[in-house]
Amino acid sequence: MKNVTRDTFRSLFEDRLHLLQNAACERCDAQIRKPLLPWIVGARFLDSAERIMFVGKPHRGLPGELLPSGVIDPTKMVAEYLWDIGWPYWSYTREIAEHLYGPDASDYIAFTNLIKCTNVGADDGSSSSADGTSYTMAGCCVSDLGVVWREIEEVRPLTLVFYTYGLFREVLRSVPVAIEGSLREVTPIDHFVACRNKNLGWWERICRTSWTDNLRILVMGHPERMGRAEFVRLLTKWIRPSFE
Repeated sequence: MKNVTRDTFRSLFEDRLHLLQNAACERCDAQIRKPLLPWIVGARFLDSAERIMFVGKPHRGLPGELLPSGVIDPTKMVAEYLWDIGWPYWSYTREIAEHLYGPDASDYIAFTNLIKCTNVGADDGSSSSADGTSYTMAGCCVSDLGVVWREIEEVRPLTLVFYTYGLFREVLRSVPVAIEGSLREVTPIDHFVACRNKNLGWWERICRTSWTDNLRILVMGHPERMGRAEFVRLLTKWIRPSFE
């Protein structure tokens, strides 16, 4: 695994956004105030045709090395543990990426979280609990600071998949990286598709940005409790329509 997340994003978090040391972070009510760098930025991300960036819900506890600034670097834990774990969040994403890019798939994708701090789990990552993300957390991190949008500008993806349909969709109505007037809905915000015997949130848009005329954005339901084969097929086919 050639993960360059630390080289790519440490300066953004610490020197440019000053995470934990700005007014928005001070207003935030996160219980575990340790911002997580993106899980993965593959060294060959820019070589992939789709330049796919997955965006998930908040993490649990302390899944990585705590840097002096209070930022968490997950590189080692992802390589040694999380990339191969069986949780749907990881295993479904891994299977989709391997369908697209083969056994070294992690070198070709980016994977991050919508909100950088968390209310879930213990500081050592040893326990889990129900997602306690608050609207204040979402507002401060996504709307006020726009951290995830700054990450997106940094790596310039062509395809965005948010596993966050059930997590304050309103904070994603605005797409700051879109050129004014270019954002277009392909499906409405309340759209669903069938995934085996369940409905899966599926809100799709496209826009122009400073780096592409066709940024594809999908806000969809979380993989948890979704049929594996159906979820993987649906998303892989959306990312690469020619996939069989």
